[in-house]
Amino acid sequence: MKRVLFAMILFILSVPMIAQAQSFEFSVEHEHTLWDCRGKLLITADKIEYQTPHKEDARVWQYQAIRQIKVVSPTKLEITSYEDQKRLLGRDRIFKFKLLDGQITPEISTLFVKKTDYPVATSVIPETAEPPKYELAVKHLHTFGGCEGFLKIYSDQVVYQSTDKAEKSRYWQWGDIQSISRSGAYRFSLSSFERHFAGQTKTFNFELKERMEEVVYDYLWGKINKVTYPLPSGQEK
Repeated sequence: MKRVLFAMILFILSVPMIAQAQSFEFSVEHEHTLWDCRGKLLITADKIEYQTPHKEDARVWQYQAIRQIKVVSPTKLEITSYEDQKRLLGRDRIFKFKLLDGQITPEISTLFVKKTDYPVATSVIPETAEPPKYELAVKHLHTFGGCEGFLKIYSDQVVYQSTDKAEKSRYWQWGDIQSISRSGAYRFSLSSFERHFAGQTKTFNFELKERMEEVVYDYLWGKINKVTYPLPSGQEK
């Protein structure tokens, strides 16, 4: 009986610590076309809240009320809401925040991924314990120029990790990817459901520094289209 009572006391005492572990607060600047305002951004397992003396800008979002979360960089966060902007013909309103203290961490990115149904566009990669099954050196092609890094393929996700422009890194779960394609032996494209301007998808084009083997492409295609392909001997699915 004493052991049960002791265990209950420990659990009760641990609840505030668990809650605190999933609560993050930052001083932020909310971007406007003119005259930015400042306040506090509170991120918890249940909601994201912007607290500010400017009452017309204060907001509380439950995760299902957010169309897309975009972690632009460790110090920049964008929240696309379902709120209409009448002066922009009903376009969804985007709230842009600049963190004035602290940073968005992999732990926070993981929280966003777990709590939202829509794909999270994040350049801060959630942590993973497993090594990638495949890894390719690539150049991510931009409208002008590009950046270099690695395309990492895991059992449950794909990561582009830029080595020279961290803000261009991206993380995709299989359900975040609409399609993949190849044009030649050294060109690979991935279309995701990341919102891009007025569009519903965004395409990432890569120049491969090494040939993508057929088994790698088949593995990707099978995962996205829910088709099972056997892996080479010694590799687990």
